[in-house]
Amino acid sequence: MMNNQDLPKEDQLMDQAINENEDLKQNVQDAVAIEGDQGDKPLEERDAGGEVEQRQEEGCVRDEQPLPTVESLQQQLEKVMQERDEYLSLAQRIQADFDNYRKRNKNAIAEAYDAATADVVKSFLPILDNLERALDSAKESSSHEAIAKGVEMVARQFKDVLKKLGVEEIDALGKAFDPELHEAVMRAEAEEGVEDNTVVEVFQKGYKYKDRVIRHSMVKVAVKQ
Repeated sequence: MMNNQDLPKEDQLMDQAINENEDLKQNVQDAVAIEGDQGDKPLEERDAGGEVEQRQEEGCVRDEQPLPTVESLQQQLEKVMQERDEYLSLAQRIQADFDNYRKRNKNAIAEAYDAATADVVKSFLPILDNLERALDSAKESSSHEAIAKGVEMVARQFKDVLKKLGVEEIDALGKAFDPELHEAVMRAEAEEGVEDNTVVEVFQKGYKYKDRVIRHSMVKVAVKQ
């Protein structure tokens, strides 16, 4: 049997070309087979493979980013603490404003209640005046003694009710004249032993509710000439 070395040179070249052609055809067939296998895979698997590669690349990029320094972290912490203090201060101011508003509102309600009570009491005072006048008139006649006692009892009950409401009679007789409490409707020369500007007679009693004057006392004041 003849080998390639026994063949003429032209035949040897022909055999070498045939072998190289066979190798090339085999490589092409192998490449086509691999491509066919890849194409048979579902689209999701191929996309997933691409995503994995992309994530791996992004991970590498992130790994390459420098870590924050201690100074930068300290600055961020100080900024957050400053913002916290500002919000806390704002909350405290809002709370203080609300407390002040609540106090003002409470005081306004109390003042309105006191004013309403004083007005109601003032409307009853003429009744008490008439009761006391009837009592004084009845005491002058012995025949009206029973009536006088009845009127006196009603007047006393009425005064007790006023006292429970916080209404007090203004003490005027023998006191120094006070324009905040008294209304001088008459002046007279002071007698011996009487101080100047002293209330010597009360024509109509005055009353006050707590610190609020409901009605001034109508009085006569002694003055020295």
